[in-house]
Amino acid sequence: MGKSVGMKPVSAETERRLREALTQLMAADERLSVANLARRAGVSRATANRAVAIRSELREAEAGRQGAAPAPVDNDEQSRAASENILAQHAQLRALLRGEERRRNADIGNVIPILRR
Repeated sequence: MGKSVGMKPVSAETERRLREALTQLMAADERLSVANLARRAGVSRATANRAVAIRSELREAEAGRQGAAPAPVDNDEQSRAASENILAQHAQLRALLRGEERRRNADIGNVIPILRR
């Protein structure tokens, strides 16, 4: 599997730590996920996701546990889909915040000020 354009590869030391963490996860019969792999290796999930070869091994190991062939992943398509999902979530959050602000502004207009005598 080739490197994705624009993605900085992980160092040899990081790859070694991730490979060791994968072996430990498999031996401990823990859930094989990028999050667990990263936690056990002491790196961020973003770093673990950049380790394309290790992610491939992770998918193969998970498929081996489930008795199925690993599904090929198109990193560019997966990355694009993840980016679109994040953008959609941001748009939804902005719309919710704008609605909340409008509601607060409307509530302020309904308040009758108390005048001190």
